[in-house]
Amino acid sequence: MKRITIGNALSVPVFAAVAALCIAPLAILFAYSFFSVSFVAIIKDPTFKNYARIAGSSTYRWLIFKAFLSGAGIAAITAIIGYPVAWFIAKRVTIYKSALLTLLLVPLYTGDLVRIFAWRVLLGAEGVLNSLLMWIGLVDKPIDALLFSPLATHIVLAYNYLPFMVIGLWLAFEALDDRLLEAAQDLGAGSRSAFVRVTLPLTMPGLIAGALMVFVMVVGDYLTPQLVGGASGITIISAINDLFGTAFDWPLGSAIAWTMLAILALFFALAAIVISRSTLGKAMAGGEA
Repeated sequence: MKRITIGNALSVPVFAAVAALCIAPLAILFAYSFFSVSFVAIIKDPTFKNYARIAGSSTYRWLIFKAFLSGAGIAAITAIIGYPVAWFIAKRVTIYKSALLTLLLVPLYTGDLVRIFAWRVLLGAEGVLNSLLMWIGLVDKPIDALLFSPLATHIVLAYNYLPFMVIGLWLAFEALDDRLLEAAQDLGAGSRSAFVRVTLPLTMPGLIAGALMVFVMVVGDYLTPQLVGGASGITIISAINDLFGTAFDWPLGSAIAWTMLAILALFFALAAIVISRSTLGKAMAGGEA
């Protein structure tokens, strides 16, 4: 009983910090989403006008859809690349596993701007890649589409967030019991059947966790589309930034932000349901894993 009391007492500062630094700002943002703006004054009369404006604006609907489409696309790309990488590190590497994981995380130790400008040097009209292609004779002039384009944006986003996908999948592969695969093969399952029926279902929680991390960070990324996307760099996040900045329309910006949060919460809820119904999720809930 005493331990429980001490634990509760120690948790109070943590919950207080979370409430002050996370919940309270979101609550203020939520309250502002029901206000309106008259010139440069915020009218604090509750209204659903901002949400109706979002629903009725094809521009905002498209930007929101584009943000989630990009998030899903980058999550899929990183999953395709990260799945075999995570499998190799977890199941084929023994001595240098920690070194490989550390090497995988090295890009994250640098700032976002450093990584983005490094890619600008690589993909620019006079960058390393264009210079190489011209030197070996594959192209006669620089390929402008390599930078300031949706292609450049998605390349840099995939590079930036690939480690998060690999880490989630690596943890899932580490928890995967190789004896289950051996049992499947003993029962006559081929490599493809064992993967579909054993490996993929048991690593699905890690795949979903990694996809969610990548998805959320891509949706909320502001710098990458702005610095390498060119004309395609206009995103819902940049629109929110403009509304809070130059337009001084905090209520509409708050409403868009909360619309994004509500959609993200829905994705998290669906992912939680899928994970809880998976074999590994049931085992973890029952204390078997």
